[in-house]
This record gives sequence, structure tokens and C-alpha cells, in this order.
Amino acid sequence: MPAPAANLSPKRHLLCSRENAHRVASRLFDARPGRVSIVRTDNPLQPFYVSRSPARDAHVEVEIVS
Repeated sequence: MPAPAANLSPKRHLLCSRENAHRVASRLFDARPGRVSIVRTDNPLQPFYVSRSPARDAHVEVEIVS
């Protein structure tokens, strides 16, 4: 994964973190149990995203299922 650009704000670094993606995934799972995935991307501005139905070729880092 490419390193985040040095000129990003501290807030952006927090929002881009894997820990933040895990918090978002946990909240989604608590609101509606089911499959929730944390997916890694090659985009330094959005290195992770949370999805209920990731693409087949997605790089799933974590999956929460009930």
C-alpha cells in the first residue's frame, strides 16, 4: 500500500486509518448485523473502505459476519 502523502492533515490521517475503517464497520454491523467487509484500496486518500457487498476481486482485509 502506498504511504499517505506527507502534506495530508492530521484529521485526514485519522480518517484514512484502518482503525477508523474498523470503527465504521463495527457501527454498521451493530446497526444491521450481517456481512461487513473492510477493503484495502490503492488510493492514498481512501486506503480503506467499508462495504456490505465488496467486489469479487476486492482486497478484503477484514470481514465481520453474523
